Amino acid sequence: MRTKIWSLIAMISLFGCSPPPVTEQAKLLGTREFSKEAWLTASQEKRGEMVSSFLSQHDLKSLTSNSVKELLGIPTGYYDYEENPAYFVGPSSVESEYGKGYLLVFIAEKTSGKIIAVKIIPEPK
Repeated sequence: MRTKIWSLIAMISLFGCSPPPVTEQAKLLGTREFSKEAWLTASQEKRGEMVSSFLSQHDLKSLTSNSVKELLGIPTGYYDYEENPAYFVGPSSVESEYGKGYLLVFIAEKTSGKIIAVKIIPEPK
């Protein structure tokens, strides 16, 4: 019985420590409406405010590395591989090992270019 209780406590601890989904993280950056035109002319900070809207408008499972670049333009950041489009968004007062601002990363499958995950680094709080 004690083993089951400790197992349950361990599972709750593990699940309780996982970060919120990227869609929830993005809401912390703002809720400005995304459009391709607005994004292309917006400042880094204003782009951060559009991330939540972008993620809600686009089915990430249908995106590819190329389609992300068509929608968001030339990547402004770098994350591990060229296939992963990355964009600095939000205030430049936020810093990480990647640079100033949050890094919005679209992780792509290397062979197909299909987007398999999206990250914001560091995690907005």
